[in-house]
Amino acid sequence: MEPFEQEVNAQRLGWFIRLRWMAVAGGLLILLVAPALLPLEIKYSPLILCLVLLGIFNAAYMFFWKRFRAGAGTPPVFGNIKSFFHLQMVVDLILLTVLLFYSGGAGNPLLLFYLFHLAIGVMIFPVTESLLYGGLALLLPWLLYFSRNLYPLDQHLWQGISGFTEVHERSILLAYSLAAMGLWFFLSRLASDIKAKEKALRQAHGELRAANDQLEQLDAYKNQFLSHVVYQLKTPAIDMDFDLSAVERALPRKNDQAERAIQTAKKRVWTLLELIDDLVWLSKVRAQSAPFQKEWVDVYETILGRIQALEKEAGRKGITFKLHGEPATKIRADKEAFERVASNLLSNAVKYTPEGVHTILAEFQVLDGMLLFSVQDEGIGIPPKQQEKIFQEFFRASNAKSMEKFGTGLGLSIVKHVLDWHGGRVNIVSGAKQGTKVETYWPVGDGIKEILPIDSPTMERRSQERNSPGAVETPPKI
Repeated sequence: MEPFEQEVNAQRLGWFIRLRWMAVAGGLLILLVAPALLPLEIKYSPLILCLVLLGIFNAAYMFFWKRFRAGAGTPPVFGNIKSFFHLQMVVDLILLTVLLFYSGGAGNPLLLFYLFHLAIGVMIFPVTESLLYGGLALLLPWLLYFSRNLYPLDQHLWQGISGFTEVHERSILLAYSLAAMGLWFFLSRLASDIKAKEKALRQAHGELRAANDQLEQLDAYKNQFLSHVVYQLKTPAIDMDFDLSAVERALPRKNDQAERAIQTAKKRVWTLLELIDDLVWLSKVRAQSAPFQKEWVDVYETILGRIQALEKEAGRKGITFKLHGEPATKIRADKEAFERVASNLLSNAVKYTPEGVHTILAEFQVLDGMLLFSVQDEGIGIPPKQQEKIFQEFFRASNAKSMEKFGTGLGLSIVKHVLDWHGGRVNIVSGAKQGTKVETYWPVGDGIKEILPIDSPTMERRSQERNSPGAVETPPKI
């Protein structure tokens, strides 16, 4: 017997043992009330003895079943769980036959319990073995019927009932026999189909588990291969950037066409480097294992650092930054991941804001245990019909492609993956030529005592004491 089938039969055996306790209790109850309902001259002492024996046997069954579930195995005399089941079925049928013999024989309506054991046999055992219990359910009632001639009892269950003869009793037994044969045939076919489907499901489960193991190995190989490819691509790309800068410095005289060509080539190299970096990050955040480590992150200092890194590029376009938020705010997050999200949002705001006098507003505050960090620009915005695709990998809005030729289309996808891993979310409010506001929500984490609202006097006082911009306009002012 396969381990899976062994486990299923062990579960069924536990159910069978619990059900037998109900049979013992029900039998004793019937014996208590039967004299009042059926004042027959039936020998009750053998019946009580049979039920007591059934209870003793069932207690032993439960003891050995619990040992099996605990890992101690079945006793050597039983061999395995199926032999243990056979023993219980045979003992139950013997006791049931004795009970019926002393309580009316083949005329007792409890004769139908043979069919119950027939159904149990079909459900547990293969068809050839269940045939044994089908045969017993068929033959034992007839054995009870003919046993009256060998050992007649003082009182027949239906004796004295007007019009009920042995012909009627044999007719009932014949109908019962036909029903038993039909039931066995139907249940055996049904059980065979169910067992075949169980086997197919087990095979499919094994195949899926093997396929999953293979996919995990392929994923590990993919990550290793990606790391190797990144190294092989990044090194020559950096070298090309140095070479192009050297060529630009070595031009003998001012040549606008050559300088434009060099700048275009350098932008292509920078886009390639950005793509390589984004692919590494995307692979990292999509890994099933924990790609990040949480620590306490200083929100204000982190965002301010990313702003200062972009001030030169923003200055060339006439863009200024504003940073609003309580400087003491901290959250538990992966520091590098939080920096990455801040950098992506701020660099996108600079990239897709046209030249002129414009402001990019970065602000953060704690609301209901979540840090709301948002970046709002006055740029080209995102067309409404394309906003639902904006988090897809490599997707870029049509107006973004028109304004900025170079881009990877991975920045916002990385942002979403990072927020998903941290248990947060990201939301975009935008419209064509109406600017874009990207809102990210981060779980703050344990340990935050009090976060003051943005415009509170205490916040402004703390900002002055720290000699930092706080919620006022923050350098760089370009």
